[in-house]
Amino acid sequence: MAKSITILWIFYKKLIIPTILFSLLPCLLFQFNMGTFGLSFILIFPLLHYFIYELRLKNEYYFYAHFGLSRILLWSITLSLSIALKILIWFL
Repeated sequence: MAKSITILWIFYKKLIIPTILFSLLPCLLFQFNMGTFGLSFILIFPLLHYFIYELRLKNEYYFYAHFGLSRILLWSITLSLSIALKILIWFL
């Protein structure tokens, strides 16, 4: 279990920081609003996943598959995290 969490951290480390920075950009251009941040996060997080892991680093999926994390599982976690964060921000 701890190994899976470590592997997921390696995967999402490349996505989280750029997603937060790119999500803050629309908030700075418009009024800083958590709703704007949540909407941009829900759009940018899967988009960066696609650009980084589907186009740029295609072969890294083999590394994650070796630890039992399939491409479909990683995509479902990405979409679930983005929707969960949007719902969390919506309640705030």
